[in-house]
Amino acid sequence: MNKLVRQMTVSNVGHVDPNKPIAGMFDGKERSNREAPPMPSTEGVEYPRAASWAAGNCTNVLNDDKGKQLFRVFLFQSLAEENLGFLEAMERLKKMKNGDEKVQFAKDTLNTYQGSINLSSGSMKALRNAINTETLDPEEMGPAIKEVKRLLENDQFPRFRRSELYLQYLEELLPRSYAEKWAQSFEGLLNNHVGRHHFRLFLRSIHAEENLRFWEAVVEFRSTRHKASAMNNLGRVILNTYLAEGTANEVFLPFGVRQVIERRIQDNNIDITLFDEAIKHVEQVLRNDPYVRFLQSAQYNTLLGKLNY
Repeated sequence: MNKLVRQMTVSNVGHVDPNKPIAGMFDGKERSNREAPPMPSTEGVEYPRAASWAAGNCTNVLNDDKGKQLFRVFLFQSLAEENLGFLEAMERLKKMKNGDEKVQFAKDTLNTYQGSINLSSGSMKALRNAINTETLDPEEMGPAIKEVKRLLENDQFPRFRRSELYLQYLEELLPRSYAEKWAQSFEGLLNNHVGRHHFRLFLRSIHAEENLRFWEAVVEFRSTRHKASAMNNLGRVILNTYLAEGTANEVFLPFGVRQVIERRIQDNNIDITLFDEAIKHVEQVLRNDPYVRFLQSAQYNTLLGKLNY
């Protein structure tokens, strides 16, 4: 058994068994006494497969058995496992044939999750109506399912991708040859989850972490290019967090670059190119000194010593 699994595996009775009743799982004392779900092993998993779980949207991790189990462990630790449990219960409900059994399961599901999942009043009302009237109308249950999926996608999945849990799992799988290539490729370092994590820890030790945080924020900003409102909101957040004068995380840019960004945001002229000039400068700053020092650091060399070929 690998080191990560030895450290974190516990009894396997805590996760949702799709073949067992679920009523009461998240009620008061029952929830507090639940044991953590088991960590998935790394056996049979190669690094590219695990790295793909963080690419794109939440579907990638949910469609992989081991990825889904790792996500389940993260949700348990975040006190949010009920969201995944609710979606799994809805999937099970769709597949059930027996009418009476299906109605009873739907009622058990409602009793289990209505106090723990965060739904709008309209979606919760429609869900209750579909179940309590025993119609089980998919159109009435649909809004609740969509809202829970959206919560996983927009809140819990991004936090999972940045979590220590996921990064430790990836590190267990990372071939030494990948990490050795970072010495020849700055871009390879930045584009690798584990590499960027250790680079961040090094930057923190020399009080220069804000540059990488800004870089990561811009990557996330660019990923919202098909969502205008999200892009507008995130653009303003990045400006206020990293570029506003005097902020604790201020990133220093050449004269005029910040002013152009401010003006474009004020004019609502926001698109994927908003931070292009700023990113060019920050990447050059990181490459010129911190990257070279990182390759000589204990942070990098200790990691190399732990990895297998």
